Amino acid sequence: METRLRYKGKFIKKKVLEKKIKIRESAHKRITNKLENETESVKPNLIEGSRVVELTELGKNLKCCRCNDVLCLDNIIDEIRTGLHSILKVKCINCNAITRVSTGKSHVINNDNKCKHFDSTTGVVLGAIHAGYGCTGLNKIFACANIPTISPKLFKRYEREVGPAIEKSAHQSCEKAAKEERQLVNDNIEKLCAFL
Repeated sequence: METRLRYKGKFIKKKVLEKKIKIRESAHKRITNKLENETESVKPNLIEGSRVVELTELGKNLKCCRCNDVLCLDNIIDEIRTGLHSILKVKCINCNAITRVSTGKSHVINNDNKCKHFDSTTGVVLGAIHAGYGCTGLNKIFACANIPTISPKLFKRYEREVGPAIEKSAHQSCEKAAKEERQLVNDNIEKLCAFL
């Protein structure tokens, strides 16, 4: 008997219900098209952009972990990036083993061997601080060079490593300058008194 339409428990006119159904269907189509486009555009094994690489270290590491054969960078499966440092997962043509290839050297910052920092990122952060740049300025340079950027959190972590070394160096430099100035004053005390 009841001919009135309901939508989510409320009475609604037929034209309004038809509009709501069209909106829902078009939104569903947009979402499915977007998902299809994303899956088509994702290409595995594709690593784009420039990287900062220590060539001697990369050359040493480009050997298969199983058969010790030389690896080809065309067979990169995946990349793990930490700052400017990359660990490439390269598949061997002969034995199909996957070898992790480091693109640079690393160093341990704590005595417990748990926290590793990479030399390339440490050097760049030190240079940025020395030049008066922060993370944003450094990332602008990287963006222009097509190099992956560094997150502010990672920049701060490396800044905490190089900060004490910078402070220590500045303190030593100030002490050296004070000693030199004291020595010059002591050597030329008579000349200085003559001017007064």
